[in-house]
Amino acid sequence: MNKATKQTSKELLRGHRLASAVLLLGGAVLAVATGFLPLLLDAAATRAASALPQTPAAELGLRWGKVAGGMLLALLAALLCAPLRMGREAWFFGGADERRRTAARVLFWFQPRWALKAARFAAALTLRKLFWAAVYLLPGGFLLAGTLLQAAGGGMNLTLLVCAAAGGAVLTALGIGFYAATAQRYALVLPVLVKQPRCKLRNALRLSAARTEGHCAALLRFRLSFAPWYLLSLLIVPLFYIAPYIAQARACRHAELLAPIT
Repeated sequence: MNKATKQTSKELLRGHRLASAVLLLGGAVLAVATGFLPLLLDAAATRAASALPQTPAAELGLRWGKVAGGMLLALLAALLCAPLRMGREAWFFGGADERRRTAARVLFWFQPRWALKAARFAAALTLRKLFWAAVYLLPGGFLLAGTLLQAAGGGMNLTLLVCAAAGGAVLTALGIGFYAATAQRYALVLPVLVKQPRCKLRNALRLSAARTEGHCAALLRFRLSFAPWYLLSLLIVPLFYIAPYIAQARACRHAELLAPIT
């Protein structure tokens, strides 16, 4: 099944590889650009601090102004990145769903109404994934960090240190595995939104969970099967050539999971 999905993705990319690569490259550039926004905020705060009088009121106002500016920049980044992410999803998933690829399908998500909805969906997914990351990773992380801190203080013998550190590492590794599999239950939320832009978040979450039930591990293995391509792109083949193929293959798998059940 994986082989057939990957072959289908190659066929769907014929005539669209360049546009797909530009779309992915644009998303990467935008992500990097938004990452520099906090540096601009720090520079502005430094200039404001030198211009304002050194009084407690001015320092308090500058501190709260920096907090408000950070929140505004986070909202701006979400409103820029989320629509582009949905546009990419519409481009690749639309091809996998046998729909015509057009620039209008990408630009649709930059309309204010749909951009806000895309940002809301992206934020909801991020919060849910952070919750599961905390559930699965914190136990092993606390054990490993506590062991290392106690060892640094000199209050643990070597045997106990090795056993505790190994236990923390194993627990963390298991947590990573369980988290990666659990996160796949949200893999279809954005494709559902592409198919039905008016759908509600809770309905998209329920449908994604229902269609990935029993397939999370297989979906994770499918994604991990592209690891050699990522490694190869670092050495020989440019990533912008490999990335469209990977994105299209994932979209094809999502379309298969969302296909009507007969």
